[in-house]
Parts: sequence; C-alpha cells; structure tokens
Amino acid sequence: MNGASILAPVRSHVHRAPTVEAFAAILDPDVNLAIWERPSMPSVGSLDGFGTIQMTATVDRAHAALIDAFAQQPPAAWHADIAADIAALAESFAAIMNLSHVVIRLERVVGDACKLWHADYVSVRLICTYRGSGTQWIERSVETADAPAVETSRSLATGTVGLFKGRILAGEQAIIHRSPPIAGTGEERLLLVIDGPPPAETAALWERAMQRG
Repeated sequence: MNGASILAPVRSHVHRAPTVEAFAAILDPDVNLAIWERPSMPSVGSLDGFGTIQMTATVDRAHAALIDAFAQQPPAAWHADIAADIAALAESFAAIMNLSHVVIRLERVVGDACKLWHADYVSVRLICTYRGSGTQWIERSVETADAPAVETSRSLATGTVGLFKGRILAGEQAIIHRSPPIAGTGEERLLLVIDGPPPAETAALWERAMQRG
C-alpha cells in the first residue's frame, strides 16, 4: 500500500443488541446510545382519557406505585402488562446506573411537545414508545478517524428501548434526539421516560429536561 498506514474504522457511538444486556454498553465512554431491540412488547389499547403518570419511587416499590397510578386512569385491560413492563425496565435501568430511586413518566402525546433536536441535561435517560412513532435520534458515522462525520436521522422502533446519554455524562457528545412531529396527523403516542433523581446542583436544568423526550 505504498507504505501508507491504514486507519481502522472508528467505533460506533451506538450499541444495539436483541437482549436487555444491551443496557450495559451505556457505561462505555465511547457509547452514547444503547438500544435494546426487543422482539416483542405488551400491546396497548385505547388511550382515550389517559392522563400523564409521573412519579419518583424506590426500585422495589415501583411496580406497586405504578399499579396504584394506573388505578386512577380510565380502566383498560392493557394497564397491568404495561405496569409490569415499566417496573422491569426500571429495575434493569437502576441496576446499570446504580440507583435506589427512579423517576418515571408515562404520557399520551398528541402534538409536537419536543420536536426540536436537543440533548437532555441528564446523566442517562431511558426512552421507550409503547404506541406510535418512536423517538428520533442522530447517528454520527465515519469511515476512518480522519474523515468527516456523516450525520443521519434514525428512529427507534415502537417498543424498542433506548438509553440516551445526556450532557451530565457526555457533555457535547451527548446524544441528539427529538420527539417525532405528529401535530395534525391524528397520531397518538404513549411515551415512557425513566431517569435517576437529579443532582441537587443541576435540579433546575434537569426539571426542564424531564419535560422532554
């Protein structure tokens, strides 16, 4: 090769796997999005009348707290399965992030609440869309270390779970993402967000970030 050295491809900042073990990759400094491409998920029925569920709970009490919260919603057969699924995701997330408490938000989305590209002021955020279009994110790819990055818009599939590294851990390398614009389409989304409690010194920034997905 005329004595020229060949540069190895740069590692991807995104890790994908078909099992929940995908979550552990978020601890890698070079990974800012870990995706669990799970093959199946609980089905969700009508969202009529569904109001936002938001809570902070200990990991061992999350399932019971979710059952109580769903009991305040219009009755639906799918609630029990989704409550169990969220509790299991919260447990896995907490184990990876070494958390005793989790902050859970489950909401019906019908508009463009967060359609602008952004990175959240959090450490790591779990996002899953149970119904409707999944969260969109920007993948940066390069062929070699000296090549310019190519940015491509991607979307999580419905039911796929992503751990999104935010600015607290990743700074300017935090994953850029947004909620898909759906205003005027008639589409409904059921969006799950799980975080750890905010550091006291960044609570105000974190509170604003909590409203984004």
